[in-house]
Amino acid sequence: MRRNILKAAGCILFAALWACNGLNIVPGPDGFLVVDVAVETPFGVRTRSTGLDNYVFLLIKQGGDTLYNSTVGKITGSPLSLTPGNYTIEVFNEPFTAPAYDKPYFYGSQTAEVVGGESCEVLLVCKQENAGVRVVFSEAFSQKYTTYSMNILGTGGSLNYDSTTESRWGYFFPGQINLTLTADGSSLEPIERQIQARYMYNFLVEESGGTQDNVEPVFTLSVDTVRTWVSSTWNNTEGTVRGLTKETAYTIAEARTLEGGLNDIWVCGYIVGCYSSGGVFFFGGNESATNLALADSESYIEKPLSYPVELPLGTIRDALNVVDNPGNLLKKVWIKGKTNASYFGLPGLKSPKEYSW
Repeated sequence: MRRNILKAAGCILFAALWACNGLNIVPGPDGFLVVDVAVETPFGVRTRSTGLDNYVFLLIKQGGDTLYNSTVGKITGSPLSLTPGNYTIEVFNEPFTAPAYDKPYFYGSQTAEVVGGESCEVLLVCKQENAGVRVVFSEAFSQKYTTYSMNILGTGGSLNYDSTTESRWGYFFPGQINLTLTADGSSLEPIERQIQARYMYNFLVEESGGTQDNVEPVFTLSVDTVRTWVSSTWNNTEGTVRGLTKETAYTIAEARTLEGGLNDIWVCGYIVGCYSSGGVFFFGGNESATNLALADSESYIEKPLSYPVELPLGTIRDALNVVDNPGNLLKKVWIKGKTNASYFGLPGLKSPKEYSW
């Protein structure tokens, strides 16, 4: 009887302690959070890119308290011991608060639920959240005007583009931008454009300051890229122009449909041969060092499927011709030049200015 009384008293005491302290009387086990971070490249690949270890890593508990403010390199790969609950993970390369040159903004965020005694694994992918803009002034435009510049105004500020910035990308918040062209002290009316995150825009300024009438404006979106490359004349608000950059180069099938006389057009294809002075196509390319035959496939070895490219005397011929560089055969190449309506009886490209593998 006395033992039962003592047992009952113990139960009452235990219940009282439980009521006062809630669940803290028997602490539950922590859970573990394992985070891996990747960046999507311009070609859609998720990778631990150079510099990713220096990205800012934030771990925020439900309610808004920041538990970790560190870097990816110090956090990823090691389990984080956490009390059960919901957490938000944020990663970015650097703050982006106003338009700036050379500052793509990569950001990723994900919510994770940590369960006691279990491990939660998270793959967080950072994507570019701002838009890149480059302004290219045509050779004819730069020769016509002594001084010229393009001011682009967007959310948070503006950037000035001129002959010294043609190889640089400026970055803006998505949304509306205003482009104002000034040449020899006179400014044109601003043009409004809409830009989107993860898009890279090339704007071409031509001699007249007007639109490029001899290239049909089309919109293209490559399904296997994360950054979408868009090229257009700066004041063409109806569409985009292909071929003004390597990233928007025409395929050989597309290039054959272009009219002659278009300057600074990029085409890409496989080197499959060359042509004789009489226009006879030779697969292999050993007969002439003055031209190339390109095709959309290494297996296209017939003249009607090929596209001739002139190789004038100089460094481009030295680098590309197959007579002196037999290893170039069947390699894919990008070339910028001037379209020609009839070259060896086919649409082709002359006066090449640049090339890239």
